[in-house]
Amino acid sequence: MIQALMCKLNIRHEWHVEHTEDGSLYKRCLRCGKDDDRGGPGGGNFSAWAGPAAG
Repeated sequence: MIQALMCKLNIRHEWHVEHTEDGSLYKRCLRCGKDDDRGGPGGGNFSAWAGPAAG
């Protein structure tokens, strides 16, 4: 119950990495389903996880 309240108050989420249909990565809370929209370091930037870009 406390964890659900923390999600509602936007204090703490249980972030999990998810994949889109085109292969992009983003974070979603396992408890409330909110997407992480912070971007940048610590946010939705997963370019280091994806490996080197194919070029």
